[in-house]
Amino acid sequence: MDLEFSQLFHQSSKNGLKGHPAISKNENEWPSEWKTTYYKDYPRLPKIKLDGDPPSADFFELIKKRRSRRDFTDKPIRRDELSILLKYSCGNMQLRGDQYRRAQASGGARFPIEVYPIVFRSSEDLEAGLYHYNVQEHGLDTLWKRPFQDSDIHQLFTYPWVKDAAIGIVLTAVFWRNQNKYGERGYRYILLEAGHIGQNIYLASEALGLKCCALGGTRDENLEKFIDIDGIAESVVYGFALGK
Repeated sequence: MDLEFSQLFHQSSKNGLKGHPAISKNENEWPSEWKTTYYKDYPRLPKIKLDGDPPSADFFELIKKRRSRRDFTDKPIRRDELSILLKYSCGNMQLRGDQYRRAQASGGARFPIEVYPIVFRSSEDLEAGLYHYNVQEHGLDTLWKRPFQDSDIHQLFTYPWVKDAAIGIVLTAVFWRNQNKYGERGYRYILLEAGHIGQNIYLASEALGLKCCALGGTRDENLEKFIDIDGIAESVVYGFALGK
């Protein structure tokens, strides 16, 4: 029987010489890039500082109530709401030694995921446009302020109801950060991390009273061109629609 690509990848990325290269138990023998936290930054672009205090919430109630919601209204999401959502989905939490730990689990603390909020509907304090979440500064890098028509959104996401959302969130992977240590198996860890962030987005949305729906229907090549990434070294792996 012919194997599908997914089966071939799964078999080739199992533990072993190809799937997971040997890693010394002595961290002093590791190359520096294995111990360095890498942050993507846009130093020449305007920054928007994020702040806001999270609401009190019962963790178990959030899990019970969590579900995908698509019945968005035309209300925008405020800057402080987006700030809390990003902070508690994938932001820096606490400093341990000389490295921050983040809201999501990350294989080897390699943190290969980058986050790009696309604001479809302007609020009083956040204009429509494309942004990058600057984890290190807990802020937004302003990539492109611009309005969105329904047709623009349809070029990025396949589902027609995404046009009713206030914000789209796109997760990309910088593959090298993880795979230079973990080889082919590192690709699995990247997708697992995207899933960890996704669940955090759902739970944070629930706590904030926002509606959230994960998206399988992303037009990857269009999104990569829109974000201005090459789709090879950095590529789209996950998307979300959020609104009220």
